[in-house]
Amino acid sequence: MGLLPIRIRFQNHCSTQLLCASYHCIPNSRHFSQILSNNKNLSKCLPFTLRTHKSVVRALATESASPPAAKMVKAIRVHELGGPEVLKWEDVEVGEPKEGEVRVKNKAIGLNFIDVYFRKGVYKTATVPYTPGVEACGVVTAVGPGLTGRQVGDLVAYAGQPMGSYAEEQILPANRVVPVPPSIDPTVAASLLLKGMTAQFLLRSCFKVEPGHTVLVHAAAGGVGSLLCQWANALGATVIGTVSTKEKAAQAKEDGCHHVIIYKEEDFVARVKEITSDNGVEVVYDSVGKDTFEVSYTFLLPFFYK
Repeated sequence: MGLLPIRIRFQNHCSTQLLCASYHCIPNSRHFSQILSNNKNLSKCLPFTLRTHKSVVRALATESASPPAAKMVKAIRVHELGGPEVLKWEDVEVGEPKEGEVRVKNKAIGLNFIDVYFRKGVYKTATVPYTPGVEACGVVTAVGPGLTGRQVGDLVAYAGQPMGSYAEEQILPANRVVPVPPSIDPTVAASLLLKGMTAQFLLRSCFKVEPGHTVLVHAAAGGVGSLLCQWANALGATVIGTVSTKEKAAQAKEDGCHHVIIYKEEDFVARVKEITSDNGVEVVYDSVGKDTFEVSYTFLLPFFYK
């Protein structure tokens, strides 16, 4: 019987070329279990026992064995700055995590306005092409050598750096991911973490909101604004929110705004003065900027002279 080349493919998509006396090649059971538990390097899984009707051939791994093929996943790539049309769905290579890293298979990816700024070139990326996205939640599929505190199967989330969450899988520094409790849906975690950390910083570090304070939140129905309203209300503050439409006003009210101002229909300056009896507010959270900054500043002036 002549020698027949065959290719054996495993779950990690790496393969090896073996010469066998027939197609009846059955891995030794001890090594087969090792293959299933070690999805990193095929050469570590050999030798195999190759069984035929008349002979047994053992194939041994050698130093010259080819490394496993790189794993390919899908990701959004940006090759040039512009509108949504520059977002391309492409194959990208994802390697094995190094020391201090984990590989995560994303279950949900957060969309943030900062992603648009990078795509348009308002903010600069280190390289082009690049994979956008700064927030995601997923399952750990591999950990780097010697890493403790994270293990395969953990549900984790991250926000901030590194960029690259618009992908099926990504490599992340282990110290950038946080565990997600089973009670939190991955979609909730991926949509909450970045905006939640922003709200926490604004309410507890920039200015510590306390019971009895009055706060003004512009864009109260937005991502961060809706969290600010809920959180400030829970802290015992009186919350004034500005929005652009009646639909957003209803949302802001539901999120804990005690007073909602539709600035396209009302003079929000006069309304804030009326609500506060012209005493101003302790803090203004202004994500609008140019059109509201100077006026918002005047609401704080009474506190500079007390």
